[in-house]
Amino acid sequence: MKNSMEFFGEALYAYWKGDRNSKFYLVYISGEKIDELDKYELDLGIYFRNYDQLNNLEKKLISLSHGKILDVGCGTGYYIPELMKRGDTEGIDISEKVIKIAREMGLRNCKLGNIFEFKADKKYDTITLLQNNIGIAETLPKAKRLLKILSNLLSREGQILNILRKYFVNDYIIYERYFEWKNKRSSKFKWITFNVDFLSKLCSEINLKLEIIDENEDFYLIRMSKND
Repeated sequence: MKNSMEFFGEALYAYWKGDRNSKFYLVYISGEKIDELDKYELDLGIYFRNYDQLNNLEKKLISLSHGKILDVGCGTGYYIPELMKRGDTEGIDISEKVIKIAREMGLRNCKLGNIFEFKADKKYDTITLLQNNIGIAETLPKAKRLLKILSNLLSREGQILNILRKYFVNDYIIYERYFEWKNKRSSKFKWITFNVDFLSKLCSEINLKLEIIDENEDFYLIRMSKND
């Protein structure tokens, strides 16, 4: 995963520095396709949007954030300025290049970090996972581990906010994919997406409850919090 995300970061950094012409693709090897395509062009511009360009679910997620906030997989940091209006915010991402972008944007509270190795000396009131970022777990065992890590980072009344792609067929699906950019390929990586009912069951196993806060045609906005 890390090597693939660095490849992604290289493309984002080139975009940040003015390369708007090089096409960036997500290529599916196995798993469900987007619109039945094996090769899907990604618009890198979405990782540089301002608040007015965010969709309603993203805006609602930000509005619900409060207190001490951790944005996991913060990327270029484009959510961070709005989150900072709602609490003491920090972001972490596994890619050095995207953190470099965030730093060049003046976001000193974005740091290089792997959530599976993350150490904190405090608890968080809000942990955000945007762009379906729970998929970074890659596999079911790692997803359970990720949920436990996030739960342990939460304050007693804390919340995990996630925008989850709607998926209705099986309990979960694991995609195998790679990126393609400037006639180069990243290493292969996996991404896991859950049926919301199955994810709710996983949460209950570690004393978390899952609520659907809002939805649109393609995504749910969900909140995970500790059971009383």
